[in-house]
Amino acid sequence: KNHPHHFVDYLIMGNAGSSELMESDTVGYRVLGVQPMSPAAKGGLVSFFDFIVAANGIPFKSLDTSFIDLIKASEDKPLPLSVYNCKNHSWREVILVPSKNWPGEGMLGVTIRFDTYFEAEENICHVEEVEPNSPAELAGLQPFTDYLLGTAEKVFKDPDVLFQELKENEDKPVEFYVYNSETDEVRVVVLLPTLNWGGEDGSEGSGLLGASIAHGFLHGIPSKCCETIGISNEGVTNRVINSPFGHNSATFAPNTSSLPPLSEGLPPYANPQKVSSGLISEQQMNVHHVQLKMTAK
Repeated sequence: KNHPHHFVDYLIMGNAGSSELMESDTVGYRVLGVQPMSPAAKGGLVSFFDFIVAANGIPFKSLDTSFIDLIKASEDKPLPLSVYNCKNHSWREVILVPSKNWPGEGMLGVTIRFDTYFEAEENICHVEEVEPNSPAELAGLQPFTDYLLGTAEKVFKDPDVLFQELKENEDKPVEFYVYNSETDEVRVVVLLPTLNWGGEDGSEGSGLLGASIAHGFLHGIPSKCCETIGISNEGVTNRVINSPFGHNSATFAPNTSSLPPLSEGLPPYANPQKVSSGLISEQQMNVHHVQLKMTAK
């Protein structure tokens, strides 16, 4: 029988005994949107830093229905997951019990996106000075201790990606995943990028964000913070996918909208798509042209 640790050994050793990992090998489901009281929350999964790379010893090398099949087959039974944390470069086994017996959406209560964890720890933008009355301040961004990670659809691998996201969402609310080095928590903030703001002295505001952003080797997460895997603290601000497994309680009502299909001809890590708990119905899969007609945030 396969075991999650066997998959870890395979990744470390490789077919030829090499310890080098290639980008095409370092793929899995990036954890996003951990719902409170969910099986994923009880298992301690961490948004943005955790990648589910195997379940029950079966590695995820491409975007297919294998994860959903395992979830279906493991309802109310332990499902061992191999999880890689890119913040402190650790592997661990997490046992989740897929279930509908909790007040939320889906059987795991986690939103995931197929993605690469190759050099993922470098894909952050460090918040430095935050201007008064700015969109950054109103969103609660903390100078020098906050790090912008990305959105549910993209990673902020450099400031250009961040500012393009701000520009595309000018005068519209957008959710950012943010890590704080003092609390060691990943949280979701709602930001309204806009030029219609000004300083306390009546001067015109500077930029859509109103904060100085740094990127690069000197602006990574402090080494002391990399001793832990981090904590998810998203609370009720997180919006969750409308899962094909059903909604488990009328007391939990997330907002949903549609996600475009996965483009054809690209490697899995080149066009990451957001899915929830691997919740891909068999009717939505086509062998020759993969389409994920999922509902997402």
